[in-house]
Amino acid sequence: MKIFITLLLLLFINGCSLKTTDRYKYRVNASNSFESYQKYYLQGKTTLASVSLKRAINSAKMGSDLNSLATIYLGECAITNALFINDNCKEYKKVSAITKDSKLENFYRLLRGKIETVDTKKLPKSYISFADFLKKGKYKKAFNAIKEMPSPISKLIAASIIKENLSTEEIKYIIKVSSSMGYKNATIKWYKFLLSKSSPKEKVRILKKIRLLR
Repeated sequence: MKIFITLLLLLFINGCSLKTTDRYKYRVNASNSFESYQKYYLQGKTTLASVSLKRAINSAKMGSDLNSLATIYLGECAITNALFINDNCKEYKKVSAITKDSKLENFYRLLRGKIETVDTKKLPKSYISFADFLKKGKYKKAFNAIKEMPSPISKLIAASIIKENLSTEEIKYIIKVSSSMGYKNATIKWYKFLLSKSSPKEKVRILKKIRLLR
């Protein structure tokens, strides 16, 4: 059995299990390609990431599945936002205007920081507690909810949403998560963010680490 919601590790696309048949082959291909994209992008292997993303998009288009396409574009936006690249999810918005999927739309609102408009019950399960605390302005509890998330990628995405409210120790935790997964690109980006919250002496050490990682 193949669960298509693994496409983004965000538990979307109806949460249904699908047999790996020719009928759903495009979905399996899209899922596998997107998982490769996530890994390569976070590792900093940009060429391989680009190829994998194109394959995921093309697979969704082959099935004429706009909901899957919207999910891929939202997933891409979530991953790039986790590394401080803000493209306003423009590709997702082009497709979402047609699909109008409430689950995807609520995650988009969370991603864009529009927490007051988010229906937390429609979010992926691992994000609900995080979003509930965020809605109440309880950032420490929101971060504790991040630590409970099973997926390292979800942790990176959620942390990016509240990055300005993170302490240096919390940022270091995210760096440790990223580093332990071999996500060099993400680790460097989060180290750079840590610079803005560090003392001059600490900045020297961080810059040395960044140079060694490149």
